[in-house]
Amino acid sequence: MKFTNLTTGEFETFTNKMPYAHFTQAVGNYELKVSEGTSTHLVGVKDENEEILAACLLTSVPVMKKFNYFYSNRGPVMDYDNKELVDFFFKEIVKYLKSYNGLFLRIDPYLPYQMRDHDGNITKSFNRDGLIEQFESLGYKHQGFTTGFHPIHQIRWHSVLELDGMNEQTLIKNMDSLRKRNTKKVQKNGVKVRFLSKDEMPIFRQFMGDTTEKKDFDDRGDDFYYNRLKYFENVKIPLAYIDFETYIPQLEKEHEQYNKDIVKAEKELEKKPDNKKTVNKIDNLKQQREANETKLEEAKQLRQEHGDTLPIAAGFFIINQFEVVYYAGGSSNEYRHFAGSYAIQWEMIKYAMDNNIKRYNFYGISGDFSEDAPDVGVIKFKKGYNADVYEYIGDFVTPINKPAYKAYSTLKKVLKK
Repeated sequence: MKFTNLTTGEFETFTNKMPYAHFTQAVGNYELKVSEGTSTHLVGVKDENEEILAACLLTSVPVMKKFNYFYSNRGPVMDYDNKELVDFFFKEIVKYLKSYNGLFLRIDPYLPYQMRDHDGNITKSFNRDGLIEQFESLGYKHQGFTTGFHPIHQIRWHSVLELDGMNEQTLIKNMDSLRKRNTKKVQKNGVKVRFLSKDEMPIFRQFMGDTTEKKDFDDRGDDFYYNRLKYFENVKIPLAYIDFETYIPQLEKEHEQYNKDIVKAEKELEKKPDNKKTVNKIDNLKQQREANETKLEEAKQLRQEHGDTLPIAAGFFIINQFEVVYYAGGSSNEYRHFAGSYAIQWEMIKYAMDNNIKRYNFYGISGDFSEDAPDVGVIKFKKGYNADVYEYIGDFVTPINKPAYKAYSTLKKVLKK
């Protein structure tokens, strides 16, 4: 085996065929980092036949003027069950980084440690304790089984819907009652989904701005989204909207049907005036017609104000061969009763199945499963789709220049006091 730099073509070919390949370990991210002026490396391991066995995108930033901090975001990408390969790669990369004045290296492999349900119960172990011990024997210190959100480090918890062997009917059947009801609701209430172009990005950004104000969280800046749309191979920005040209005629048709059903039921009641079942049926139909009339009045008013379409929600998805990732999304609080976010989720779940992508990743959660969790509402939303929780193996840090790293760590502790 040999440790070597990789071309973008070699790196892309290898990562595209590997399971658990995160979008940050992709050629698009390499090109993005280079465009931003970030020092970036593509390295890996080849065997005697020049076959690639491991690949890694590394970035670095200056530290203490003369040193560099190196980071592999969700990498490296390799078969971690191959102990000989793991030993070789993680020893050789330290040698490589010494020649670039490396101070220390941080990695957070995209490897699941345990699977849980959304109540926090462990449902499966991936038996990674041996790998953690191997890393530590190589000088890589595990940073702990963390929970919560961190401004720099990648989150250790994802909510993932496995799609292998699933179809639309099974997925809906497995949802809780609220997700099931809203998914069916958007299919009949004139909510449609289309993908925004780059020029339409401000529509998505407006929804994100509104959601940031409503939920009090920090969003990324415009450049973050524009750059990923530009450099990543497959980014989708679905927009959910009401199509009044479809919705209003549908409501009018329903109204006519309610009238017919009420007339029919009233004729049945004339024949059997004491039939309580028919009386209840008429009352129920009238209530449904009244609700329909309210919707129809609202739809006509909204059409007057907004024209034939009304945007109600948007999302930002990053996609590779391995998974569809729901990275961000926002919706209109005023029109939340149209359940636009559910239309987007369902459309993208179907997109994944149509493209034979086996994982639909709702992305990060805190790992706190209590009612006091900062994202308790988000957890319940994702739980409702019958998704699993993937707890990842976490961060590892190794010093490259041990004396300098010791001084650096001591200085950090002093500054924190």
